Amino acid sequence: MDDEEGYFTLADARPIYLEAGTDVKVVGWVQHEDGRQPMLECQAFDTTDLRCTAYERRPAHCRRYDCREDDPEEWEQRPHCDIARHRHLERTRARRLSAGS
Repeated sequence: MDDEEGYFTLADARPIYLEAGTDVKVVGWVQHEDGRQPMLECQAFDTTDLRCTAYERRPAHCRRYDCREDDPEEWEQRPHCDIARHRHLERTRARRLSAGS
């Protein structure tokens, strides 16, 4: 996350997400010219239903960002939106649904 003043720290981001009814945690770091940026993982993602549990209250950053546009081969993108894991979960859920039919 960043804005015109630079990258957000955990202390910057946490209140934004807490206001939305969820939290974030640091899952890694990215080195930028102006220092390290924490890679934050939002705790609102429901891995069972593959959806955001804070969708209606989500912060502006989340409203603009779409992880489906990330390159799944770029490791920097994976900790906060692990596309391969989400796709695997979708396939697993689809198999369970078809097996129950």
